[in-house]
Amino acid sequence: MLYLLHGKSDTRKEYIKDIAQKYSIIPQHVHDNDIQSQELSQLVSTQTGLFGDKELYVLHSLARSLSLKDILPEYTESDNIFIFSEDTVTKPITKEFEKNNAHIQDFGKEEKIKKQEFNMFSLTDALGKRDKKQLWLLFQEAIKKGSPEEIHGILFWQVKNLALVKTSQTNPGMNPFVYKKTSGYADMFSLDEIKDMSQKLTHVFHNRDIYSSLDIELEKFILQI
Repeated sequence: MLYLLHGKSDTRKEYIKDIAQKYSIIPQHVHDNDIQSQELSQLVSTQTGLFGDKELYVLHSLARSLSLKDILPEYTESDNIFIFSEDTVTKPITKEFEKNNAHIQDFGKEEKIKKQEFNMFSLTDALGKRDKKQLWLLFQEAIKKGSPEEIHGILFWQVKNLALVKTSQTNPGMNPFVYKKTSGYADMFSLDEIKDMSQKLTHVFHNRDIYSSLDIELEKFILQI
């Protein structure tokens, strides 16, 4: 008995589980690293078990690497169950299985889960809003994704923008959107506070790892805002 399953992995697993339960068989899973130099026909016996029981073989992602013309007719005639489990298949592969009267199941394309990437520049907004708690929480996430040097650069960039806006009557050449947003943030700080932040960030960067690591000093900086 021959099967070709492709598409969503979870659905394939459930389908294989149902077949195994139907025939009360424990599946034997075969992967490409199992066959190595051996022919699959030698590894997977097409004879029934010692006591005449059926065997169930699940061949994972092997349809492209095996000579289907040679092995599928043999599998079709066997009393055992052979399931080819594939993420995707090509038309030629499908045709080979159709020629051998295989049970073919298409479970649809695997749904890709979009991973939401952490935006390092979210730190600048929290700093601009003078939201110490939010900035600290974002810092904890940022330190897992990037280096202390990268985080320092982003924070220093925002402090520099605050200084430019605070000391300029007009846009000092910044992107209009950035200038407008930074202008609102600049009202949250006095010029002396902005200068103090700039000096602290410059100091911790040039003295990093001398008396304390940069990530610890950045956390101290955040908690003092």
